[in-house]
Amino acid sequence: MIHPNTLLLGIWAAENRAAITGSLTDWRGDTLSDVLACTGEPWTTLVQALECAQCVGAGDVLILSNDGALVRALSPPFVAPAHTRTERVFYSRTEWADVGTGGDAQHWQALRLLGGQWGGRFKAMQVDDLPKARELWQSQSKSKSQT
Repeated sequence: MIHPNTLLLGIWAAENRAAITGSLTDWRGDTLSDVLACTGEPWTTLVQALECAQCVGAGDVLILSNDGALVRALSPPFVAPAHTRTERVFYSRTEWADVGTGGDAQHWQALRLLGGQWGGRFKAMQVDDLPKARELWQSQSKSKSQT
């Protein structure tokens, strides 16, 4: 069952592009469709959608996506984004170590938003039937090919 005041995000992601559509359940449990739509790089677009969710004051977030890797990245146990660089650090009197740092900043931001704003009140699930998000993704693909 979906609680009142839950933002439902449908994310269709493929070819390093995502389309996100959102619906919101009101205090009575009725669903308000099409409260947001955004497209772009997957993590950046998810951050944009979560920032919108903060503005509307959504109490819970349910993320539905066709992308299994995205769902796994947003499900416990959380894995940090892949390192983008290595730094050499001195960790004892005579020893140095190479430590991975960095990672996708937008991925980190999505995890911060979900953990900070909705810690314990969000869930990601893999779903292949997301017609509105898929349609938005396809329209994004067509507009890119026409330019």
